Amino acid sequence: MSSITVDRRVTLEEAANALKNELGDKYEVKSARKGDKETIRVSHALEMATVHLVPKSEATTFKVHGGGIIINRIVNEFGLSRRVCKAIRNGVESRSSN
Repeated sequence: MSSITVDRRVTLEEAANALKNELGDKYEVKSARKGDKETIRVSHALEMATVHLVPKSEATTFKVHGGGIIINRIVNEFGLSRRVCKAIRNGVESRSSN
């Protein structure tokens, strides 16, 4: 599992839009809210990752897990989950510095 913390509150919609912008049209980005749990699912072919948003009073932590069946999960944990963290860092953190 990879994670990144942004030093401000980030909404689910803002995070999903940032991922769409950073990753491009190749990836499907779907957001979901169930009760107080907010998740984003990123996928393309056999690549899958799930992002869990963990809001805190003055920050948001994004926990990113690679998805898929055993071998794909391992590959996605090191590949797509790292790309998703980089996309969050570039898309969401850059907005917090503006």
